[in-house]
Amino acid sequence: MRKWLNRALAVLFIAFLCTVFCVTMVQHGRMYAYGFFKSYKEKLPKNPTILDNIEARIYKLNGNANERLFLRDEMRVLNARFQSLLGKDIYDVGGKDTVRLANGAYYDMFTQKSTYEKMEELIDFSIRLEEEMNIPTAFVYCHGGVYEESLLPEKYRPMDDNNAFADEFIEAFKKAGISVTDSRVAYRTAGLTPDQAIFNSDIHWTHRMALETAAEAVRNLNRDFDLGLDETALDYERFVDEVHKDIFKGEIAQRLGLGIVDVDDIHLLYPAYDTHIEYTSEKTGVKIEKSGSFSETVVDREKMNIDSDDGYSTTAYYIYGDYLARLHTINKDAADKKILIFKDSYGTPVSAYFTLVAGELIAIDLRSTNESIEAIVREIQPDVVIFAYSQQMLRKFDYVIAE
Repeated sequence: MRKWLNRALAVLFIAFLCTVFCVTMVQHGRMYAYGFFKSYKEKLPKNPTILDNIEARIYKLNGNANERLFLRDEMRVLNARFQSLLGKDIYDVGGKDTVRLANGAYYDMFTQKSTYEKMEELIDFSIRLEEEMNIPTAFVYCHGGVYEESLLPEKYRPMDDNNAFADEFIEAFKKAGISVTDSRVAYRTAGLTPDQAIFNSDIHWTHRMALETAAEAVRNLNRDFDLGLDETALDYERFVDEVHKDIFKGEIAQRLGLGIVDVDDIHLLYPAYDTHIEYTSEKTGVKIEKSGSFSETVVDREKMNIDSDDGYSTTAYYIYGDYLARLHTINKDAADKKILIFKDSYGTPVSAYFTLVAGELIAIDLRSTNESIEAIVREIQPDVVIFAYSQQMLRKFDYVIAE
């Protein structure tokens, strides 16, 4: 009897997998095909080998499987609920170890191995950039996780190498004489609480935390390079703090479910003083041009639109433009400096706030281009290059730095 029951369960499981595959192909087959046969080329180096082609195609298939799989979210939430019923305080869902912090927020622990080879290459490139082109480099480290060790349950601290990685990375850049802004310092300087800096329901930091980091970076740039940027322009006291209560259902809440994770408020921050910005955003051949105040150009309120299915927004973090787009702004009221920022999703709001202090700003996400960093710098010829990256990006940094 037990043998037949096992066989029946196996048949049902196989039938379920076939159903998931078939429905996924019906819904997203074109995107899988596009990634496998065309857009994989975005991940190729200049002179790709056969192995490079295979790796790039696998990368696209894996990305599609993570983002476009029938019943993906439902299965993840069901998995989390089972783990909750079993009394677990750390959830293994979607390949991430997620633990509840002392303040009620959730945190994806950093336990994966990482390499410093690309960071060493980035340091060497930064030194060469200043020696050969007289263009200084600054690094803005976006620490999007735990800001206080005490928030993480003591038994899990030995498993997490978040701060150790950050300390080692930052120390290497400082030893090379490169200007560094550590967002953990910005957090303490601003006197923020964890609830002001960390979302409950998402992996990203809050927009207030991004603003304070941008302000700290401006102070450091003026100190190290005498750029003459207006430090008062990023003073939180000169901003409107527009609160949208309980609207944001972030990535962690989507993964674990609202029965486990609470939704967040969104603090939409924009200057209380007059601003005028000429704004251009380009993504996949589509160009958007706007002119007006910061809140009319840089802020994208549509990202806070409520999903009719559950009454929350899943995109409200991205109110400061599209993190995969190439941003170009002109602010004639700001210092006559051209700043180039390479950024990820954490660095996107940082670069958005920089539109208030830079006469010309170009912000680029390397995931949206196959150009090398060196080629982009030579094309733009900025006064300073800034890398605004989170630990997540730095751990898997696999982009072409120089040809």
